[in-house]
Amino acid sequence: MYANLAKSIGGIVVCVYILLLAWRDQLGFYIHPRYHTFAVIISIIGVILLLIDIMLQLKNKPAKDKSRISLKKITPISYFAIIILSVGYIFPPKPLSPSSLAQKESPMIIEPESRCETPQPKEGSSTISINRWKTAINSCKEAAYFNGKDITITGFVSNDLLKNYGYNYFNIARYVISCCTVDSVPMKILVEKNFSTDYPDGTWLIVKGKLSQKIVNSQAEYVITDAHITKINQPKYPYELLGL
Repeated sequence: MYANLAKSIGGIVVCVYILLLAWRDQLGFYIHPRYHTFAVIISIIGVILLLIDIMLQLKNKPAKDKSRISLKKITPISYFAIIILSVGYIFPPKPLSPSSLAQKESPMIIEPESRCETPQPKEGSSTISINRWKTAINSCKEAAYFNGKDITITGFVSNDLLKNYGYNYFNIARYVISCCTVDSVPMKILVEKNFSTDYPDGTWLIVKGKLSQKIVNSQAEYVITDAHITKINQPKYPYELLGL
């Protein structure tokens, strides 16, 4: 009985934590905004059903069962789960860190035919995501097609891969998600330094400049040149959404 009670209480704790993230407006650190309402509704239903389950368990408790909960009956995995949930309640959640960027590869889109188009802002938006720029660049096989194109992107600084490019460049990057952080994919574009300020990893910037195809590490790669940098706070939703 006590094992079932512990499971029900644990389920309530998890559901309440999801509701707490939604109340703090931090659910976007973990899942796509389109699923926020669904997650909240499911969590509320989960709390109600689990409370009913607990009441039924207590109501149906045998009269002769006078045993008490003993710490010896709680398995080590239960202690571990309690510790993890406690940490989640105490410490504020954080989005994916720049250090994860070096552990994942940005997917190269291989098109059967070359398709060269300059991305345009979506309806109701004035910006173009890093994801859409990279998709357009990877889909075009025409050399230097994007040379001189104006580009404005928002992302965080990643210096982890500087050793591959030299210290004249840094990456401006963003994670792209379709559902949640588990399926996140990093997208990044090189920026040529034309200033003396070094921004640490994780610094959020708006970068405006022009694309120029250069030979980097013995291969042609588009780089943002003549960059104008504006430092900003981390956006409310730090991830780009697939297709936007």
